[in-house]
Amino acid sequence: MRSFFKVKTAKEVLESLRTVQPLGTETVFMTDALNRILASDIVSSEDIPGFQRSTVDGYALDVRDTFGASESLPTPLVIVGEVKMGQMPDLGVKRGECALISTGGMLPQGCDGVVMVEYAQKIEETVVEISRPVSPLENVILADDDVKQGQVILHERTLLRAQDLGVLAGLGIEAVEVFRRPRAAIISTGEEIVDITEKPKPGQVRDINSYTVGGLCTGLGVMPIYLGIAGDSLEDLKVLFEKGLSQADVILLSGGSSVGAKDMTLDLFLSFADVELVAHGVSISPGKPTIIARKGNQTLWGLPGHPVSAMVIFDVFLRYLFAKLSGLANPASYYRHAVEAELDRNIESASGREDYIRVRIVTEDGKLVAKPILGKSGLISTMVEADGIVKIDMNTEGLYRGDNVKVRLF
Repeated sequence: MRSFFKVKTAKEVLESLRTVQPLGTETVFMTDALNRILASDIVSSEDIPGFQRSTVDGYALDVRDTFGASESLPTPLVIVGEVKMGQMPDLGVKRGECALISTGGMLPQGCDGVVMVEYAQKIEETVVEISRPVSPLENVILADDDVKQGQVILHERTLLRAQDLGVLAGLGIEAVEVFRRPRAAIISTGEEIVDITEKPKPGQVRDINSYTVGGLCTGLGVMPIYLGIAGDSLEDLKVLFEKGLSQADVILLSGGSSVGAKDMTLDLFLSFADVELVAHGVSISPGKPTIIARKGNQTLWGLPGHPVSAMVIFDVFLRYLFAKLSGLANPASYYRHAVEAELDRNIESASGREDYIRVRIVTEDGKLVAKPILGKSGLISTMVEADGIVKIDMNTEGLYRGDNVKVRLF
């Protein structure tokens, strides 16, 4: 039986991934830019909105005409016209005058404020009484209030959100340069694994990992390449692995990484030129029998066959890796949202490794409570029942009931 060597801590593995470089860049249209990573700064070529506009429905005026106005002593003003939406006003407003304006309308010349229609009472067709004073630039957006010309509005390596696309659209930008999306080749292995379309015979199980790992990839904007199931032979594995190396940035081989006579993952990795072994075993649970190697900027992963283990390894390491490949400035942005909760029972842990515990979140007496879900790492149902995972640090003997813990949510 092959023994573990080059077992690494989670910290050591993450440190080895720090030198992974972002992928090349490409230009995409705005409709395809959501959740992509900018490859360069975006500098505004103009002011937004580019003109003074009203934020309310009301009357544009010279605010000096409203000083002293009140409900008991309103100020009458002559209405000289209406500002048409989407057009430059063809009228000017003098002292003692005003113009009807809608939200978003451009302020006419001579105006420096807008009184809301609620404080203006029309007493004749062309006369309105103002019942409260207006401050300079009240209810007005200046020409460069939103964006200033020459301003860096979005920085390189920013994850583009819907609001970021909005400001780009406001500047008339149709396409942006972004980092290429990582591609992950997904291979399952094992004589006992069959396709999900097949009825398993005794001793067989359907391929779960391809779809859980592929779904996690898709959720991060990573392009999964499903290469299928390989038998427990080095020749079968090499055929699919060579295809993965030619098409993908990351190769995720699921199964075949447990220590035993049929463990060929290490032999497979080292059969390719210029491959450097990063770890043969990681001191975390579940997920210890993980093999990691690098071939230049490509990374090769022998994931455990148990679904829970494979998903934990993805969460701990592959989120960070894909963030690096995607060019994200802050890889932590790729990690799931976390909440604080109170643990409802004691959990033991073996010193010298990190433990990841599945938990369900409930609300009791107005506070969040984390309830551990215990079960073997081969049981995908435990992940279905769980809302997230709790990490127990490496040199900790466990957690106690009542401890406040951070739950990384699914």
